[in-house]
Amino acid sequence: TLPDGALEGELRGHSAGLYSVSFSPLDGTLLASASADHTVRIWDVQTKEMLWTVHAHGDHVSSVDWSPKDRLSFSTGGWDRRFRLWEISNEESTRCRGERRQCQELVPKFTGRHPQLVWRVAYHPGGNFVAACHGAVGQSPTVVIYEVNSGQVVRRMGRHKDTPLTIAWALQSQVLASAGMDGKVLLYDGNALEDDLPKGDLDDADEQAQWKADLLDFRTSRIDAANATTSAQGNVSWTADQAQPHPLAGRVAFW
Repeated sequence: TLPDGALEGELRGHSAGLYSVSFSPLDGTLLASASADHTVRIWDVQTKEMLWTVHAHGDHVSSVDWSPKDRLSFSTGGWDRRFRLWEISNEESTRCRGERRQCQELVPKFTGRHPQLVWRVAYHPGGNFVAACHGAVGQSPTVVIYEVNSGQVVRRMGRHKDTPLTIAWALQSQVLASAGMDGKVLLYDGNALEDDLPKGDLDDADEQAQWKADLLDFRTSRIDAANATTSAQGNVSWTADQAQPHPLAGRVAFW
């Protein structure tokens, strides 16, 4: 049995397992929990009551973190490949935490799309930035830094070879660390704004001309094959303008 005083309470409300819990650093009575039931629940730990049920994502909510700067702001990440910023107004907080408990549905302040599952979100100690990590083996494992006020991506780091599952800022923000399924902990300059993504070298003019020639050859070969078939059937021949585009035309190697 547990010794007396070891357990102070139990919060019930989620209908599936939980991935993450986070206390507000500016209001120790507020606790957020993120769950596979697609919701974030926000609790008053003094009264043990649930204040808000946030329908945060369309799939498992894998991470939640409170802002160290704005008392009623938090961020979330989920398996629906979304990153979201949330802000509870002072008026809503007063209504919800008052005697009548008139809590309203919350809507995200900002939503960012990711190409893979989002595993962790973490605020910069200053509160102006928040990091989110996504990815899988061979599927663009990346740490993305958002600017909180605008929601703009200001930095991307992608040196993991497999899924980055967690990220953390040093207290003074000089260092950002990420750890992944590739068995590595990567350390970044937390105050820099430069991207750190693998990039192929850019084609020079001759290489671009060669790519165009190769593409033309590809399309011409398809036209010749189509004409060989259609002429045997007595149909009209294809021209270059009618040819189908190359299947990789317009694609880029990295997100």
